[in-house]
Amino acid sequence: MSASQCEPGAACLIADSVSPELLVLQPLFNGNNVHAEEQEGLLHLPRIATKNNLLKLNWWHTPPTQHLVDIEASILSTTDQSLPTNLNNNNTATRSSLNTPAKSTSSPPHHHRSNERHPKHKDSSSIVDPAEDFDLQDSQLLAKDPKPCVALLNQDQSDQMKISGYRRSHIRSILCWICIVLTGGLLRLVLHWWRHWYLLATCRPCSLQEAQQVLIEEDYQGNHKLYHVKSVQILHVEQFKKLLQQILPGEDFDDNKLQLPVHFASAHFKGFRSLRTFRCKQLVYAWDNSIKNFKKINGLDVNVPCSYYHQQRGLSVQEQLARRIVFGQNEITVPLRDVKTLLFLEVLNPFYVFQIFSVVLWFTYDYYYYACVILLMSIFGISMSIVQTKKNQDVLQKTVLNTGNAWVVNAKGVSVELSTKMLVPGDIIEIPSSGCTMQCDAVLLSGNCILDESMLTGESVPVTKTPLPMKRDVIFDKKEHARHTLFCGTKVIQTRYIGSKKVLAFVINTGNITAKGGLIRSILYPPPVDYKFEQDSYKFIQFLALIACIGFIYTLVTKILRGTDAVKIVVESLDLITIVVPPALPAAMTVGRFYAQKRLKANNIFCISPRSINVAGSIDCCCFDKTGTLTEDGLDMWGVVPKSSTNQFQIPLKDVKRLPYDHFLFGMVTCHSITVMNGMMMGDPLDLKMFESTGWILEDSNNIPENEKYGLIYPTILRQPNQEEINSSLAFTHHEAVITEAPPPVFRQSSVDDLLANMGLLKSKTNFDHGIVREFPFTSNLQRMSVITRCLSAQGFNVYCKGSPEMLQQLCHPQSIPNDYTHQLSIYAKKGFRIIAVAFKTLDPKVNYTKVQRLSREEVEHNLEFLGFVILENRLKPDTTAVINSLNLANIRTVMITGDNILTAMSVARDCGIVSSTQAVITVHAVPVLKGFDKLNTDQNGQYELQYTLELGSQTCTPALNGNRTFSAAEIALDMDLSKSTNSLVNNGGSSCASSVLPNSNSLASVKTIDTWTHNDGDDVELGATVVARNDSWRRQYIFAMDGKTWQIVKDQFPQQMEIILTRGAIYARMSPEQKQSLVMELQNLDYYVAMCGDGANDCGALKVAHTGISLSETESSIASPFTSRNPTIAAVPNVIKEGRAALVTSFGIFKYMAAYSLVQFVSVMILYSIDSNLTDKQYLYIDLGLISIFAFFFGKTEAYDGQLVKQVPLSSLISPTPLSSLVLHLAVVVIFQVAGWFQLHQQPWFKPFGPSDEHHLGCYENYTMFAISSFQYIILAFVFSKGAPYRKPIWSNWPLCLTLVINACIVVYLVAYPSDWIANFFQLIVPPDMSFRYIMLQYGAAAFITHAFLEAFVVEYLVFKRFQVRREQNLKTSNRKYMRLEYNIKSFDNWPPITEVYDLHDPADQGAELQPTYVNLSAEQNLDGQPSGFPGFFETSEHSVENRHRIHSEVSSASPRHS
Repeated sequence: MSASQCEPGAACLIADSVSPELLVLQPLFNGNNVHAEEQEGLLHLPRIATKNNLLKLNWWHTPPTQHLVDIEASILSTTDQSLPTNLNNNNTATRSSLNTPAKSTSSPPHHHRSNERHPKHKDSSSIVDPAEDFDLQDSQLLAKDPKPCVALLNQDQSDQMKISGYRRSHIRSILCWICIVLTGGLLRLVLHWWRHWYLLATCRPCSLQEAQQVLIEEDYQGNHKLYHVKSVQILHVEQFKKLLQQILPGEDFDDNKLQLPVHFASAHFKGFRSLRTFRCKQLVYAWDNSIKNFKKINGLDVNVPCSYYHQQRGLSVQEQLARRIVFGQNEITVPLRDVKTLLFLEVLNPFYVFQIFSVVLWFTYDYYYYACVILLMSIFGISMSIVQTKKNQDVLQKTVLNTGNAWVVNAKGVSVELSTKMLVPGDIIEIPSSGCTMQCDAVLLSGNCILDESMLTGESVPVTKTPLPMKRDVIFDKKEHARHTLFCGTKVIQTRYIGSKKVLAFVINTGNITAKGGLIRSILYPPPVDYKFEQDSYKFIQFLALIACIGFIYTLVTKILRGTDAVKIVVESLDLITIVVPPALPAAMTVGRFYAQKRLKANNIFCISPRSINVAGSIDCCCFDKTGTLTEDGLDMWGVVPKSSTNQFQIPLKDVKRLPYDHFLFGMVTCHSITVMNGMMMGDPLDLKMFESTGWILEDSNNIPENEKYGLIYPTILRQPNQEEINSSLAFTHHEAVITEAPPPVFRQSSVDDLLANMGLLKSKTNFDHGIVREFPFTSNLQRMSVITRCLSAQGFNVYCKGSPEMLQQLCHPQSIPNDYTHQLSIYAKKGFRIIAVAFKTLDPKVNYTKVQRLSREEVEHNLEFLGFVILENRLKPDTTAVINSLNLANIRTVMITGDNILTAMSVARDCGIVSSTQAVITVHAVPVLKGFDKLNTDQNGQYELQYTLELGSQTCTPALNGNRTFSAAEIALDMDLSKSTNSLVNNGGSSCASSVLPNSNSLASVKTIDTWTHNDGDDVELGATVVARNDSWRRQYIFAMDGKTWQIVKDQFPQQMEIILTRGAIYARMSPEQKQSLVMELQNLDYYVAMCGDGANDCGALKVAHTGISLSETESSIASPFTSRNPTIAAVPNVIKEGRAALVTSFGIFKYMAAYSLVQFVSVMILYSIDSNLTDKQYLYIDLGLISIFAFFFGKTEAYDGQLVKQVPLSSLISPTPLSSLVLHLAVVVIFQVAGWFQLHQQPWFKPFGPSDEHHLGCYENYTMFAISSFQYIILAFVFSKGAPYRKPIWSNWPLCLTLVINACIVVYLVAYPSDWIANFFQLIVPPDMSFRYIMLQYGAAAFITHAFLEAFVVEYLVFKRFQVRREQNLKTSNRKYMRLEYNIKSFDNWPPITEVYDLHDPADQGAELQPTYVNLSAEQNLDGQPSGFPGFFETSEHSVENRHRIHSEVSSASPRHS
């Protein structure tokens, strides 16, 4: 419960009857004003800072002298004495200092939304009274508590579900089974398909506390609802006691002290005498009496301080067994079913039930041939399904198989070997030096581990794990502390430890709650594919069933009136249902996907979810990761830009080996996580490229065992190259090198020591070999890594740090940052280079080796001195630009989501075509509202305002924009509400708080400016809002760019603007994996069909939630993605879309064909039923097998169109004008032709009406006529519905289908015109004696072909689809798609977004001149930026920055010349 929810005097105070020993914890939940204000103030801090500060507050209110373990012990002893043992409640303290409210503290808007969403459950599930955990004897309090029947599981989490309680009702059960008997078991079959209906029919609602069964309802974004019915199991302490007696025979146990420990959060195990649990989606939920609801049993990674793990010792056998009963064995459970169960479930599938019903009916009606064929097909289908399901089960079971043993430290500190299945959360395990595969999630306590995490992350680079820092005031977070966590399924390659100290890890999760368990659960329980085509197909089948019911009733009534035999009436009436709803429809629907899957496999694209293929056909938005997806995996070293001693950037140096022996070189040499394995250097490609460029040597200690390397003073030694190697590798061309006789020639730039040596002042040559003493690994959240090193020939320790320029700018002394930092950075970033900043500092000489090992990361990475930039090239993959252009031509929106710098992302986006050269890019930037303007910004939501910086495309720049005059907000016309609510432009004496007041670089506010790059240097900024307003052609097609921080703020605080920005957003930089996932979901909410293409772990979440996820990685982590490409290029994207479009058009065609076939046959049969005739068994057999089944089978063999993707996406809805008009018009033609043939037959002089003499011989002239006309119609409709370009190749490319069409056309012509006697007898055809009538039937066929072809090609495709439906859907005003309507609104905005700054692209010629490499000696330093900083006021005090800015920009353009 957050502090904001507590009020003075409310129920947050602890009850009076609590024992005095526990009152010390009362201030934690006291709602006094002081603490409430303190905690409310913390709500505005970043998430981790909020958690940490709240935790500090809580520790402040606990006794400072007591140790954590002592607190737990005292609480345990007091509660044991004060609580009776027969209560089914907690017997341990649940509100100690660890149970911080930080977990439930969130921003007020979030609470507001969640409360609105679930108002009726607020009291029962979201508010927890802390007094209940302590005062469990107060029966009056318990009596007053409500007993909710309905509550929320996992409230306010991504897996939130609704839970309802039920108990068995004898009366309901009896009534239900009476109805089942009366319906002949049909009702039980229906209740098997919808299990929650069976629960409702046999059970009555009750409170969750008394429930025997629970109904869990999952709601997927309001579009899908899934129901789970689960039985509540009761675990009792007696079971625990029996197991203890078996394991420890002869030992006495105090029954009163035996309890089942349950962990929900904060490392506090609540003790229960009996425990009510249920399992849902492989997770266990237990009853928590304090909140009157079930809660998920969590591992020891929820709201636990980092210090907790270091304070724990091993568990006793009794504790292990108790936890094993609650958590279960350490194994990931995959539901395994034997063949009998699979067969039973498959046969009871609604599709096969309907087929069984049809077959029984046909046998009754003596349709032996067709019934036998369908039966054989069904048996084959069921067998194949069972084999495939069993195979998938076995593969998954093999993936999660847990074998092997682990060394577990017991309570006495002795290591005992146990099976890994016996591990429980809280165990301390020893990691073997030879490596192992982790079977649990564990936190590393001591030693280092090198892991292969490719299974989990998709990254093949080994990762170094370091011990978790022992910090009492930091809450453990699996993502933030991933570099200290060993995840289940990953492989430990090596361990390193100090001396004889073991590598120990603390088990936090086991079984299904591990990282690998989560991956398996995502496979077992994927989110339902929200696809309109499938939903509409079910609706259409319901519509066909309605037609069948009408025909059934009509036939029933007419046959009864004619006095037909009762059995015949029932059979023929039911047969109509099998005609109108064809049993083969579901099988036919999968044909298109089957062929598409085979063709994708031939292109090295593998699909694990065939249903996703159809969805891929509707894709209209593609999101791409940058590094490794759009660009090459590897990086090429471009050069370095060192900083001189005068705090200026030097000219770029291309050859890194020419760098002097100075801190910049030492930083490049030492700041990495490269390890040597099997004689090869392994590590991040960026680290390897940087290190290899220096020419230094990473020493591989061959004679030292790998497990003892950690015991060395310097585990990793970096040796400088010897001079002979340098001489052989460098050409002797350096004209500035000073050569003396004593030392060898020096070809690198001179350091201070080199200059002293050259002058003869330094007698001995200095050795610069370095040893890495400690490493702080790189994390994406921190955007940096650092090492502590020591030069072997010197005393004292140095810190070297490398990371993103934005992050290091915060960590360095402002005085060490060159004035033209942003200008230089923007030059290289705009060229698309990957830029790494390097910094260092010298530690205090008094710091020794022991202290170095204890220093926190915050202490080390602080007050650094900036050294320079390392520039790396990240080239586009060869086919990236072509693929992006093809997607753009097809009107498929392309979006880049990357973790890289925003300027680099913008450059790559322009290079590859995501942003065209003429397109304007508006960078959105969220900045804190200045306190001085708070009163003026009363309409601002939250504490941020949005600013917009315009970068004009290269061809849209006009001379009018070259003026340097500054315009205030008062000169920008804002005549719409949106601008007032989003940008907070305040007219205050001609100045504007949205005009980006540039803060002092000493303040952290300036970090925002650097981080998101919404400003550029003064020599590039060409302000002029009024001029832009005059020439606002850029507004037609501008796009937005933003970084992850701004995206999060916009998402949380600017929901209205978020939708508009999303509609035009194309570049999202510095995005975390969670932000990538939420961005994809938000795009889906705008009615986009989103594809996501990525190559690693950072994209797993986004790949999973996208409509079409395409992974370019083959590791196990990509298994969550429906598509995996073995060719690591984005060429897979258009291939998947093409095959998806082909499969979708095929599915549409087959569905329309099967529906039309059913209706054609329905019309024929209804006409024949009117004279008590019917089609014969052989005729049915030929139509259903010879025509329909063969056509349906070959229908999907038409390959995808191999030309350019077209702009128009195929239809995805069956309930739309085009398919409906197509079916209605074709059905009308079918009826007209059959009725016309019927009447023409009756006009013939030789015609004799049918008289049913023998029920087994149905042949007659009417039968012949209906069979002839309908057979032509089946062939014609197959041709008409099999469409080619622009989504599939022409029909003649599908030669099997063309061959079957021609052969069947010939067969039908033969049967109609010249059948032989035995053929006529076989089909029971009564052929008319008049040849002219036979020719008339052929003419009917030809006329039907022309009519159907004209209807489909002209009326349906041209008039209805292109002229009406497409125009309506593409009209921004009338479209049903949300993003189209938003685009319409955007086009109506004349003055939004209000532009803060305008600048044009760098002149490529200027950039080329600036980036020419020049090699100079340090003694000949050059100042690249002799003029004042391009950003006037950036490094001035905030009081003068605005004034100077206006002054400088009001000068003529010659006052701020460009630098060459």
